[in-house]
Amino acid sequence: MFHVIKIGGSTLADLQPAFFAALKERVQQGEKIVIVHGGGPEINKKLKESGLPLEMKNGIRITTEKTLSCVKAALKDITNKNLVHVLNNKGISARGLCGSEQSLIQCDFLDKKQYGWVGRVKKVKTEIIENVLNSGKVPVIASLGITDEGETVNINADTAAGETAAALAAHSICFVTDTPGIQLNGKWADSLTVSEIQKNMIQGHIHGGMVPKVEAAIKCLDFNIHEVLITDQTLSGTVIASKEVMV
Repeated sequence: MFHVIKIGGSTLADLQPAFFAALKERVQQGEKIVIVHGGGPEINKKLKESGLPLEMKNGIRITTEKTLSCVKAALKDITNKNLVHVLNNKGISARGLCGSEQSLIQCDFLDKKQYGWVGRVKKVKTEIIENVLNSGKVPVIASLGITDEGETVNINADTAAGETAAALAAHSICFVTDTPGIQLNGKWADSLTVSEIQKNMIQGHIHGGMVPKVEAAIKCLDFNIHEVLITDQTLSGTVIASKEVMV
């Protein structure tokens, strides 16, 4: 039974002891945990150092040929290696993977005109992930992909995590953020139905970076992932309930 945990880039910079303790306990209990991560702050830092613009649209990072090198360096060479190092130091045996290597995450372009080198996931090669799990390690996946033509593409980490969970037929997926779930009208929601989420997106109450998170969550429900959560580092937060038909 697989469980996917997606860690946002801003959260990675400030992981707390409670997170490592909860993760270690779950691994020791025999859960097959797969981590997918972003790296927004590190990418932003690289872009600034290179004098390149930071451009976002609909919660997705616009990625040009020039900015792609910053994205790759930030995700693979810095964020992934740092996270794997920290996990191992905390007693959680981990191995870094990159979605653009070994054709792990196969993509085409999401919309090259709008977003540039951003991928739409076509297939996740789950046997690579399972091999790492079978070796007793936690796979830690950087959210990059590869096209059929061999071009590396950036993938929104929420989307990469959702597609990975779907490919593994995971029991649960947890989107770990720097907020304790979804906030509506000044209150943190314990649970929301899909129709409630869609209504609040239309009304503008759910916006920005939360949009790809909830879209990935809804897609996970479509693929029969049993538990979908948007949480803080305690791994508790807003549960996304089963899809309903809007009236």
